[in-house]
Amino acid sequence: MTTRYHQLDSLRGIAALTVVFSHYSQITLTQWLQHVPWRVVAEGHSAVILFFALSGFALAMQITGDSKPGFAEFVVKRVCRIYIPYLIAVLAAYTAYCMLYRSDLSWTGEWVNKAWHAGIDRHDLLNHIYFLIPFSNSTLDPVLWSLVYEMRISLIFPILIAVVFAMPAWFSVALSVCLSLAAFGYYHHAQRTLMDASIQGEWMPTIHYISMFVLGALIARYREAIASRLGACSARSLFGVLVLCLALYGLVGSITRHFVSDDVLRGFADDWVILPAVTGILVLAISLKPFAAILTARPLIFLGQISFSLYLLHCIVLLGVLHYFGDAYQGMSLIIAAALIFPVSIAGYYAIEKPSIRLGRYLTRGKQRNRAALGARP
Repeated sequence: MTTRYHQLDSLRGIAALTVVFSHYSQITLTQWLQHVPWRVVAEGHSAVILFFALSGFALAMQITGDSKPGFAEFVVKRVCRIYIPYLIAVLAAYTAYCMLYRSDLSWTGEWVNKAWHAGIDRHDLLNHIYFLIPFSNSTLDPVLWSLVYEMRISLIFPILIAVVFAMPAWFSVALSVCLSLAAFGYYHHAQRTLMDASIQGEWMPTIHYISMFVLGALIARYREAIASRLGACSARSLFGVLVLCLALYGLVGSITRHFVSDDVLRGFADDWVILPAVTGILVLAISLKPFAAILTARPLIFLGQISFSLYLLHCIVLLGVLHYFGDAYQGMSLIIAAALIFPVSIAGYYAIEKPSIRLGRYLTRGKQRNRAALGARP
């Protein structure tokens, strides 16, 4: 049976919550969240990189566990796990937009008015439904861009796992570095930022984000050796490393802004700095018992359970509430949205996520029985 690290689920939940704070920080009244020290809890891009690494870890554990799924079974489950909740979120966002949008909101700032603006139509909806084909995914529900790359990489992840688990670690790291540098070279020549390309769903960023999945898979492969090696270190020194990693993770945007003037380079440099921080956080979450004990607190585990719905639905709630109130009750509308985000996320977990997971199991039940029968033969 595959071991489940509940502390990593909690990390996913905390990361999803920082994405919520990050989007609040884009609104004029709450832009103070962009400044230190609040930025530590509102660094949304670092959270996405952590999501990718966590997915790499979890999928590696699933694929290499005792009940190894076949490729078709793996793909069906991933489609049910990601695309069905994504599709429902897209339809909910489009419905909310059609019902609530009247005009741009003068008091909210640029981010809100880019997400919901005049002219979003059925053509945009169809582009979202097509999903994997490049499209402008910064509208309707601005978090959707990351799911495009999550799904693309998931479809080739069994191949990545075969490479990561067959080759020495240095080869996987070198391959990831080369892919990331290739993407950087392409966009540096084109003078386009990584985020601009990502929110258009372009193909090239895929090879850059693969490195985050490979990182998670490597940690999964060497998790026991890592835990054994770190077990010889003092808890105090490991906590010092953890504090450094958390600071780097939360403040990377502020750091690179002062040292890197080129926008294209800064987009990649952010990720190159975040990756070591994410590595430290993941490694210490599975190796440092006091840190793991904190993360396995029941409220954090529950936050981890609803993290996907929290990530997927919070922008719809926030944008919908802001447009419902319009220019009236500005501060109150932000508070009402905050009060609604968690109930909606919990409802999404039970009404959308869990049924989608069950559907994936139902559709692959025949393959599971065949695999169990083969395993039972003498």
